[in-house]
Amino acid sequence: MLDIRFIREHAERVQTAATQKGYQVSIAQLLELDDSRRTLQRQVDELRQKRNEIAAKMKNGQPEKKLIDQGKQIKTELIELEEHLKKADTECIALIKAVPNVTADDVPLGGEADSVEVKRWGEQPTGAVDHLDYATKRGWVDFERGAKVAGAKFYYLKGDLALLENAVTQFALNFLIAKGFTYMTVPHMVNSRTAEGAGFAPKGNVSDDQYFIEGEDLTLIGTAEMPLTGYHADDIIDEKKMPLYYVGYSPCYRKEAGTYGKHARGLFRVHQFNKLEMYIFCTPEQSLDMHEKILSLEEE
Repeated sequence: MLDIRFIREHAERVQTAATQKGYQVSIAQLLELDDSRRTLQRQVDELRQKRNEIAAKMKNGQPEKKLIDQGKQIKTELIELEEHLKKADTECIALIKAVPNVTADDVPLGGEADSVEVKRWGEQPTGAVDHLDYATKRGWVDFERGAKVAGAKFYYLKGDLALLENAVTQFALNFLIAKGFTYMTVPHMVNSRTAEGAGFAPKGNVSDDQYFIEGEDLTLIGTAEMPLTGYHADDIIDEKKMPLYYVGYSPCYRKEAGTYGKHARGLFRVHQFNKLEMYIFCTPEQSLDMHEKILSLEEE
């Protein structure tokens, strides 16, 4: 979700990006609503200050009737304004959530057909065999029993393949720790604030990808990115200490209810899998370099 200050300062750029992506959002409408919200916030703050001043005066002996009446009037006005402010906050946040991220200037417009290959690394192998057939023949994967205990797209990894997953994970983890990343295990569930802050659908929305916990403000994570995003929520970080490098390990839970999930075969688009996630907290100015750094680590 974009910061409202960024949207305000780059209104034309944000509107252009949204239009190019096919989003039906009006940045002008959002900013108009935000102006009203800010005005309401100032009015509420002023009334709260007056209320506190009157409360302080009323502590000193028997208050005058005029002071009592002023206090009652302010209380009535404050209740009404706070209700308007709450509504404006809700509407403003809903509009902000509908605004997409701004793409880089060199990203081509259009769909898959308009994509441009920027870089190719390594040689594409030939003569590969189907991974599911290969693993099934050796007794390394069992989708049938996975479906029996949990449903379609669940599976058991067995024997050498399960050991290989652990070995590859540990190899990647050792590699990243040596590169300066701090290793973390993370919560497998996050609250709605954290999920939305990481760009995932809020609870109550129809989602093709997330599992929500009934009766709780919790969702199963689809990636360690979700709890890692929330790790520094509400923190003030000295820019001199950035970038901060983390690597999180977790199982990932995804409904994969869309078209891709229905047609994918084998160990692709499954409902549960394990993953290491590189995550870097950095300044906007460092962002591009950090993206290139992550790419170079994957290539290495």
